[in-house]
Amino acid sequence: MIKAQPFGKVLRYGAASVGPIGSAGAQFLLSLVLLHALSQREFGAFSFLLVASQFSWGLWSALFCAPLPILFHGNSGLERDRLMRSLFSSNLVVAVLALPIFYAMAASLDVPVRGTLLFALYASIALIRWFARAYSYVSGTPYRTMASDLAYSGALLAGIALFFIAGGRSLDIAYGALLASALVGLLPFGAPYLKQQFGQFSARAVPDYFAIWKRHSGWSLLGVLTTEATANSHAYIVTALFGPRAFAPIAASALLVRPINVAMNALTEFERAQMAREVGGGRVDVAMRAVRFFRMVMAVAWLGTVSAVGVLLWFSPHAIFPARYPLGFLATGGALWMLVAGVRLMRAPESTLLQSAGEFRNLALASVISSVFSVVAVLALLLTFGVLWSIAGILIGETIYCLWIHRECRRWLHRNSEGHLAMAGAA
Repeated sequence: MIKAQPFGKVLRYGAASVGPIGSAGAQFLLSLVLLHALSQREFGAFSFLLVASQFSWGLWSALFCAPLPILFHGNSGLERDRLMRSLFSSNLVVAVLALPIFYAMAASLDVPVRGTLLFALYASIALIRWFARAYSYVSGTPYRTMASDLAYSGALLAGIALFFIAGGRSLDIAYGALLASALVGLLPFGAPYLKQQFGQFSARAVPDYFAIWKRHSGWSLLGVLTTEATANSHAYIVTALFGPRAFAPIAASALLVRPINVAMNALTEFERAQMAREVGGGRVDVAMRAVRFFRMVMAVAWLGTVSAVGVLLWFSPHAIFPARYPLGFLATGGALWMLVAGVRLMRAPESTLLQSAGEFRNLALASVISSVFSVVAVLALLLTFGVLWSIAGILIGETIYCLWIHRECRRWLHRNSEGHLAMAGAA
């Protein structure tokens, strides 16, 4: 039987969600505005670049954010300072190196030169902000992360307003709004943090990162790469084979599950730091209660989103989608995405627990297996039944991933006597 969670836990979840929901809500509004304002090719290119940018956040989580709570709470004094200096310096170097990659990606989709540069700068700075968010959670100042997300939201909403004032056609303003939001979002972390990130850079500290890589980040990175193949292989395959115009209706239908993804990402970032603290202290039973509560919150978010989307599509579908997008395609795509989101929420709590415990190798192996199923299924369904049913390939891969994660979590609990007793007591 699940024990009642203290009201303070609910409040912390609410506080942890406010910022991410605000920033993702503003980004959702920008996508919705551009869905109506742009051609399918332009919207497809914009949506693909957002997918790529968000994938880079996953890479950052693997390279720098996932090891962060383990290193921060598992060390103290001079050793902790040395490890943090290495992460801060390495994070900055790789963010700078990522800029030309983002530029080349946007240019390959025929984005105008100014928009290409604005997007590349945004994507690079967003990576630095992503690390700052994780550090604030780990160091016990989550309110700075919330303030950053709200500042990001406010700047992006101002950019959307400017987009309308300029006539609702300038992509430069859209990409510029993203860049401004990332810059403004760095300010709430404060002068001491910004000095630590930019003013105390040490080239000598960068090589120390390779030890972190070997112990934690290598397996974590493999996990992120293969998880991305499991979750978003359709985006890369459809865009590569048929171009951004073909990807546009898929991206449009995916907007319907954006609230679920926002909630899941927000709670994962929050719970990863909390679970790492509990697991590090040997309180696996407490971590398991957090897993169950996490799943319950996500189930409520899923049911709420499904209900709202159903009502919207029934009574006013064109409030979201322009008439030029076929409603039957979008409704079917939305239903498939809801199933995908349901499977994801079933494995997200266990995946977060395994990350907190440093089980990056087992997570990586699980995602390697699922990615193979996902890529093969996406290709087979795409070439056999068309673009829409490529989403079903993602569903197949996510189901394999979910089953494997649950198996690995059970094994981890059985290796830990307290975890085994906690699971037996909850059964």
